[in-house]
Amino acid sequence: MVRAWLLSEEKALTPKFVTLEELYKTSGVEYYQIEINNYEADALLKNLMEQRDNHNINKIENLDDNDLLEHISEHFHEHDELRLVLAGCGFFDIRDKYDEWLRIELIPGDLIVIPGGCYHRFIVEDKDTYKGVRFLKDYGYKAFKRPNDELDCRKDYMRRLYNGAYDDQAKQE
Repeated sequence: MVRAWLLSEEKALTPKFVTLEELYKTSGVEYYQIEINNYEADALLKNLMEQRDNHNINKIENLDDNDLLEHISEHFHEHDELRLVLAGCGFFDIRDKYDEWLRIELIPGDLIVIPGGCYHRFIVEDKDTYKGVRFLKDYGYKAFKRPNDELDCRKDYMRRLYNGAYDDQAKQE
């Protein structure tokens, strides 16, 4: 099961964990559990891909130093990004509505949906064992590095975040 916590500037001995509901309300990030042995046939995943028109499938494995640098830089995408972990462990850092980092630990079977316009970065526990899949809308997707707050997709995301679009957990399902 996924764990998420607030990253603090102080090195706290005990992290401040957040619930999936708090994660959703403060960032719009959705979480799902997927059966990885046959994820291509998973009805929930197919439905999420169809709803968001995310049909570009990009496998992430055998990460080199350039890949790691690309993922660790703070950025957002124009459209929602679905990420599924197949092996190993990865961590997404997500900027919440208060501009604080929330860290999400993902293990095999964990799927998150990161809203378009949401700043994030990604690191892996071990680049040699991590395997994942990214589901995107476009083949030529672009990462917009911070700061790029003037772009319409970022403004739309912030408007949804502050106007309560993510207040009701039931909207996610």
